Amino acid sequence: MVEAVLRRTVKSVVDLASMHSISSDSLIAMSKDEYQVLRRAATRARLDRKPRYVCAKCGHAVYAPRESRTGQPYWKHHAGAPQACPWWTGTPVSVDLASAQQFDGAQESPLHIKIKHIIGELLTDDHRTTPGSVVVDEYLIQEHGRRRPDVRAIYDGIPLVVEVQLATTQIPIIVQREDFYENASIRLLWLTWNFEPPTSGRLLSSFEDIFYSHDKNLFSMDDETISLSREKREVVLRAFWMDGDAWRSKLVTLFDLNWIQGGRANAVPSTPPWHRDFLSRWRDALGERGTKWKERELLFSELIVKAEVPCNVDELHALDVDALINCMLSLLDGRPVGSRQQNLTEVLNSFLNVDRRQRYVRLIRTFARLTNRQDLLEIESVRNKIKIVKARAVAQDDRQSVSGKIALALFPETFALRAGSLDIDQATVGGVR
Repeated sequence: MVEAVLRRTVKSVVDLASMHSISSDSLIAMSKDEYQVLRRAATRARLDRKPRYVCAKCGHAVYAPRESRTGQPYWKHHAGAPQACPWWTGTPVSVDLASAQQFDGAQESPLHIKIKHIIGELLTDDHRTTPGSVVVDEYLIQEHGRRRPDVRAIYDGIPLVVEVQLATTQIPIIVQREDFYENASIRLLWLTWNFEPPTSGRLLSSFEDIFYSHDKNLFSMDDETISLSREKREVVLRAFWMDGDAWRSKLVTLFDLNWIQGGRANAVPSTPPWHRDFLSRWRDALGERGTKWKERELLFSELIVKAEVPCNVDELHALDVDALINCMLSLLDGRPVGSRQQNLTEVLNSFLNVDRRQRYVRLIRTFARLTNRQDLLEIESVRNKIKIVKARAVAQDDRQSVSGKIALALFPETFALRAGSLDIDQATVGGVR
């Protein structure tokens, strides 16, 4: 009988939200992103006691865990499904029982206890934590229920909860906690200990779940981050993310994190920031004479909205904004971009040779310095063109101008190198420093 049960499998289910069928093959073929959406939808339905996915044979609720040996997702019946179903997969234990069994009846490991008290200590020493606000392992009671977070505090003026994830935790528990803190407007940080990215295979499901919770980032502490935190008196974490098929990591402070929708954080966004995506598409549209006309029209329309500039597409054309962007990209890359010029000296001379672009001299000089291309400014042909602009007292664009807003929107990391002291900030009408 046991062998017969093990051979049974749910071959197809019905999504009650759409009435579409999802086969086992379709489930296995899903991307990680698609699987996580389904996994969480099934979990919320289970928590709400409202079935979402049901067996196509018996009509009883199913969910989609991963098989422990292969890591492949599969359909499995919830408790109460009839054993007479030809696809019956057995009765799983309850969420509470599974949690209680993790440590042979103990709810918490000694390591878990130690880590949460260290986190409490580090938060207490961090100057951005409100004095007296750190609480370790005590119930938090809200109108919609209560939870016992590992650590909570008021950090940078905002409530924060840190939950330590060491052992396998079922996704219903993860989702319940996330929903509870989100409804209470409390930020939540899932934290692992001494995380080592898998060299082959996949993450454990519970780590994969919090990886997706944090926009495909994982945060961990180890001996080094604890030592640095104590030295700096500021909470230091190690952030992990995927770059293609490779894992990457870096040290970040708690204050460095970006807090996103749902009250959770990332250190490295899973999708590129708008300006990087825009510049990538701008480069794709380039020919040797600049950006192709049709693509430029669409990109300019988007740029007007994103950079919040008070003009239209025709005005951007008249301002030679495409030439300005290509000149700045050339300085950034160290080679001509969207130009038939042979080198950067020719790029700058060609750019500055057009009278209507002389308003950008201060901006280009600033950008050249920030990209370590200041030597170009001392080349005689370039220096002479800058002298002509100075002699004419050509009014220079500042950060509130169309060009200033566009430059700051498209190259924020570059300008951040000299935040607060940009030449573009110090522009005055007439003259070039």
